[in-house]
Amino acid sequence: MFVFGLAAWFISLPLLATTQVATQIYDIDFGKDGEETLILLNSGQVAKVPSGKSGLLNRLIESKSTQQTFNFVLDEDRTIIEMEETESSAATVNLPEEITMNKAVYVPTTIASMDVAKKYFKNARYNAKDSQCFNRAMVWSYEWWRNHSLRSNKILVYFTRTYIRRYNFEWWFHIAPYVHVMHNGKVVERVMDVKYSSGPRTFKEWTDIFLQKDPDCPVITKYSDYADYPYTGDCYLQRTNMYTYQPADLQMNEAWGYEKDKFLMDEVRGAYLEAFDEVISN
Repeated sequence: MFVFGLAAWFISLPLLATTQVATQIYDIDFGKDGEETLILLNSGQVAKVPSGKSGLLNRLIESKSTQQTFNFVLDEDRTIIEMEETESSAATVNLPEEITMNKAVYVPTTIASMDVAKKYFKNARYNAKDSQCFNRAMVWSYEWWRNHSLRSNKILVYFTRTYIRRYNFEWWFHIAPYVHVMHNGKVVERVMDVKYSSGPRTFKEWTDIFLQKDPDCPVITKYSDYADYPYTGDCYLQRTNMYTYQPADLQMNEAWGYEKDKFLMDEVRGAYLEAFDEVISN
């Protein structure tokens, strides 16, 4: 077990607003001379290591290569002040035991009207607590499928390292469901982000909630279109189906042709527990 700054953490805990998250490390951005090192977590959050903390940074580099899961404690500015090894997490990437090549075409449902889409949105469960976006999105998608036979999609917005550093932004990705709706005689796409909006929103209306100066986010078709150019522009959008849980699913799809064609109940159960404090059995 590795514990960083344990004594200092206990002394400062009552004085600081801290965030705790159990997750793995997706990537490390070292920046330029004198800049903070950014730790991109699989949870979607961006943590920091101040310059001069070489011991902590070396441990983080080692942990990334071994895919170790940690309980991270972050201060108000998202600087890592505590990290402790743990066995599992809702934000852990688990590779499939078998890689299956799925070439089936995913056909989403077209909702009959905007009024129906708004009804689904209004009736979706909500919890004011801080939670992981991919867990909320999984529960909403799963319940719309169970309750209404709705085959929705999901949309990811990736925030570039350039944007994150410019605005001290706290996420490197965000995910939400989106649906196809018959509206004014044509099929349109609307994002159903119950946490951050008051109703179905266009892609642009949705990204404008999070991005300063309202940039246009180009739509990409492969995960590598973002991963290979993480400093270009401000943001990227990527569509996917309702079974996608985290960006790792899209990495595996591109690398190995692995694609989910059903909900994985371990992910669904973990999503209910983390996002809505509910234990489900099925």
